[in-house]
Amino acid sequence: MSNDFDYTTVTSALIKAIKEGSGYPLIADNSVGDPPPYPYCSYTITSPKIDIERDYEGAIFELVVSLTWHGTSSVGVLNLAKKAESYLKSSQGRSFLEKQGIVVVSTMNFSQRDNFISIDYERTAGFDVQLRVRDTYVDDVESIEEFKIGGTN
Repeated sequence: MSNDFDYTTVTSALIKAIKEGSGYPLIADNSVGDPPPYPYCSYTITSPKIDIERDYEGAIFELVVSLTWHGTSSVGVLNLAKKAESYLKSSQGRSFLEKQGIVVVSTMNFSQRDNFISIDYERTAGFDVQLRVRDTYVDDVESIEEFKIGGTN
């Protein structure tokens, strides 16, 4: 086996796209270490593989990534979520991701996602983005160089 699909290609492209489209960082949700200062965006891959073609080398599949903005203002995070969604749907955002081999299929589930933390709320808002990618898996099998059909010598 070689050239296994690497989800880092998707997350790296999204990190760059969100930074380009909003000016703020995108980090992995529930990651270790201190989060960046507010506002920032986090991601979770909620559906890592949705088959849309039969399994074969180079098959196209989809995945869903949840993007959540974190901040201190409900309206502020709503505005950032909408800005990020608009960028990913724009020609510029789609072109940026297509150069990485990623197609934006749709955005969905746009909502406020506030979290109660101890004695206060963390204001959050976000949406899910459905992406289409091509599997890079290549099976290392020997090719058949020659074959004979029936008969005797």
